[in-house]
Amino acid sequence: MKNNYSYDDGLFHVTEIFDSIDGEGIRTGLMAVFVRLAGCSLRCSYCDTAYSLSLSDTKEVLTEDELLERIGRYPWKRVTLTGGEPLLHPVRSLCDRLGKAGYEVNIETNGAVPLWKERPAGTFYTMDYKCSGSGMKDRMLLSNFSLLEKQDVLKFVVSDRTDLEEMEDIVRHSFGENHPAFFVSPVWGRIRPEELVEFIRERKLADVRVQVQLHKIIWAPDRRGV
Repeated sequence: MKNNYSYDDGLFHVTEIFDSIDGEGIRTGLMAVFVRLAGCSLRCSYCDTAYSLSLSDTKEVLTEDELLERIGRYPWKRVTLTGGEPLLHPVRSLCDRLGKAGYEVNIETNGAVPLWKERPAGTFYTMDYKCSGSGMKDRMLLSNFSLLEKQDVLKFVVSDRTDLEEMEDIVRHSFGENHPAFFVSPVWGRIRPEELVEFIRERKLADVRVQVQLHKIIWAPDRRGV
């Protein structure tokens, strides 16, 4: 089945599968099954999953049925598809089957791949907007904004005040009342979290939530599989 997916051999190129808490976003602190897929269309300056950027980073190749079976070994009804970039893989059928089985699926996507106009039940997006500090701002698909709904997340990972100002511009001018949840995170080691709080207070950005990556506080920042 050939379609718009970049990696479409009908198989899932997996870097790792594990269960842990969601370290950020609207499910922070809740247990989920993580499926990290290999291959990404971007090369962000601060990427913390460089071990999953290319198909050569694949650790195992699974069919859809095999991946569903692996997910089903865990007791949690929450799944996070991450990467790499999961929307480069043929995940729509997987999401549909997971939704019908009672799972809630979070697709963590980089903002440079088109979102689905119609999504399977139980699926929501956590979409990045890459600010200038990432080096990937020019790759952002602004057309994706219109496809984000209230249950979705738009996440900004910021390195400096310029990134914060770009975030403010998007929040103020690109969405109406029915906007996704806005989250802003500091790039680990580049900007202090309190600078984010101070900026939000100064600019009166009442709908923006500051977050830190909880898993990097509980465990070592570079630890995998947590």
